[in-house]
Amino acid sequence: MQAYQTVRSDGNFSWPSRARIAVVLTSEYEPEYEIKPLTGGQPNYRQMAEMRYEATRGIWRILKILGRHGVPSTFFVNGATAQKYPDSVRAIAAQGHEVAAHSWNAADHFTMPAEKEDELIGRVIESLEKAAGTRPSGWLTPRAQISEHTIELIMKHGFTWHSDCFDDDLPYLLKANGRALVEVPRSTLTDDYAMMGNLTARPFGSHRDMLAVWIDEFDVLYREAETEPRLLSINWHQCMLGRPAVSKVLDDLLAHIKKHDGVWFARGCDIAKFWLANNADAIAEPLQA
Repeated sequence: MQAYQTVRSDGNFSWPSRARIAVVLTSEYEPEYEIKPLTGGQPNYRQMAEMRYEATRGIWRILKILGRHGVPSTFFVNGATAQKYPDSVRAIAAQGHEVAAHSWNAADHFTMPAEKEDELIGRVIESLEKAAGTRPSGWLTPRAQISEHTIELIMKHGFTWHSDCFDDDLPYLLKANGRALVEVPRSTLTDDYAMMGNLTARPFGSHRDMLAVWIDEFDVLYREAETEPRLLSINWHQCMLGRPAVSKVLDDLLAHIKKHDGVWFARGCDIAKFWLANNADAIAEPLQA
């Protein structure tokens, strides 16, 4: 892995309009998904149908909820989805949301040679740019499992931020070879898959349990933000949160958050633009040995 320097925040800054907390809503839009076959080689038609729900109904329900609350979001879209469902990707962009990159079709990056990963990233950019009309600036690796080359390669391809780490409550910088990449960290507790399981297992509990945890996460960070800014990242999947009952979690969460003053709803690209502009000195400093 290429050596890079991590530059974390001391918390001595203010969000735009002196907001106490930045809330970043993200989701993974991937109805085109590489699903392992069943024993004997038969395609897993059931799981394939579950994933298709993202494009047939889930994405449209989520867009309506976000529109009703008037908040922006970042959608991590994989290249195969943008290729097969370009109308939905255009709808995401037309509503003012960010279309960020999520590989091709859930491929494992940590098993790829660097040359293949490099080619795949370029293909993803081309597919998303064609569907959304803008080049993606944010990146999320499938299952957040980067390879030893991923950071170097997304820097090379001009990405300004990514969201593969779980190790902070504030953004931070990754620096290498004169380039800077903003990490917008996430939490396992604010991801619907991590809280409710995958499409066949539900280890945590009901969606109402998940809502309670998400509200608690916001409340604690908001209280801490009395003295130091904080960032809350929420992530979901349209095949889960896009279902009627579970979608109410997003509706209720946004209603709760909007009762509070000093909240900045930001897309990942907004966080990156702010962080790069306000950390210019740290970016310019030479790498430490």
